[in-house]
Amino acid sequence: MKKITLLLLTFCLAWPALAQSGEATAVPLRLKDVPDDHWAASAVYDLVRLGVTKGYPDGTFRGNKPINRFETAIFLSKLAKSLGGEDIKGEIKALRDQIADLKKPQGEMAVAGTYQGDWKMGNILSSAGAPRTGLADYRLVVKTAKELGEGADLKINLDTMDYGYYDDGSAAIPGRGLLASELFDIESNLKLDLSDWNLKAPVHLKLTYGPGPKQHAFDPTGAFSSEVGVTYLRPDTGIEARTKLFGAEVTTGYYSLQNRTLDLSGRINTSWLTGAISYKFDRFLLVRDFKVDLTGDYVSRGLLSTSDRSIKAKIDLLAPLGEKAQAQTTVGLGKSSSQMMVAGSVSLNDPWETGTVMMVRAAKVGSAYIDGRFAGEQFDLAGYDNFDRPLENGTVNFGGQLVQSVSDKVKLIGKGDVRLNGDFKYEGSRARATGQGGISYNLAPNVNFDAAYRVYQDKLSGDTSDLAAVGLLYRF
Repeated sequence: MKKITLLLLTFCLAWPALAQSGEATAVPLRLKDVPDDHWAASAVYDLVRLGVTKGYPDGTFRGNKPINRFETAIFLSKLAKSLGGEDIKGEIKALRDQIADLKKPQGEMAVAGTYQGDWKMGNILSSAGAPRTGLADYRLVVKTAKELGEGADLKINLDTMDYGYYDDGSAAIPGRGLLASELFDIESNLKLDLSDWNLKAPVHLKLTYGPGPKQHAFDPTGAFSSEVGVTYLRPDTGIEARTKLFGAEVTTGYYSLQNRTLDLSGRINTSWLTGAISYKFDRFLLVRDFKVDLTGDYVSRGLLSTSDRSIKAKIDLLAPLGEKAQAQTTVGLGKSSSQMMVAGSVSLNDPWETGTVMMVRAAKVGSAYIDGRFAGEQFDLAGYDNFDRPLENGTVNFGGQLVQSVSDKVKLIGKGDVRLNGDFKYEGSRARATGQGGISYNLAPNVNFDAAYRVYQDKLSGDTSDLAAVGLLYRF
């Protein structure tokens, strides 16, 4: 620590020094513009003795001359060597380790999360007699984690989801549902070294307990129909293993889906066996870092049924289009076109350096892509739209999102989705359109104020509704 202190003090006093090559000398040079009575003479001649600098060839030091980065690099390198650079590196590393240890919670679990409160008004401009209703709701998310050792941890999460709205009748127990099985989820990670089994890469195990994705299923008020179907992404109960083989990332998992069907007996009503292989090509045709994911899913009744089952395969292609853009394509395979889906998206991350981030996407889902026998468990198989509502069979979907930064604290946010029937027509029971614009203002480092206005049209009923919302999001 003494050497570090000496390094900092010497550097501060002699910052203007010009770094020149040379060895430490017992007889210091006399510099023309650094007389013995100069206020920095002692520090300058200390550097001369150490061989860090000799001044300029004309015998001057030029202490008032600005120093560039190359000169600074040479200066610091010589100073570190003269003071024992390797020792200093070790002490700096030890100091960093001590600081890191201080930041870690001592014997306690780290806690973080968000609290969001919203105030909404529905059917503001409605003229069809729909109720004009106000609503205040909240959502609390608390996450806690603890390191259990090298490569092992435990995470416990609490998510109130839409319990802050009202009881929409979809809870496992009418009223508030099951606290333990719906609001809490648990995740544990463990890294296994299987080199003794000739497996070079470690195996990462992840065990999860959770209710699976949960939908906000109903709207008792009749004023917030665009909120129906909003899904809260939660983990299923199961185990996953991930490792690398021959340059590819291989993942396999088994999940029990009984919580999705709200069965309280604990029986495994529905099993989900999944596997994926992910490989990244350094170059594919004209594209660098081209990534291919192959996924297979086996869903069945009971533990592993060979008769009442659904088998799916999916291919994901991810292609960067330069440093600030990427394209993704997903193809869900099936025996016929009705059992297939195809989706694609293009994302731009501030391509014009104007603070603009945007994404557009489209998807066509076959009329039988989601197996009707498992529709309750795999309602989200085709993915989601921009409002976190799952895509449905027999639909064509177009959507996009735009985020424009106005300043460091203010962002304008717009998003929209249009759902057509399978014939690309805006008609029928599934056609709908949703558009929203809003603003997000960072009031403080941990507090955001958000305001938004949304318009929603349901083609089947012919109703058009709207809502306005303001809210505060607090991160802790």
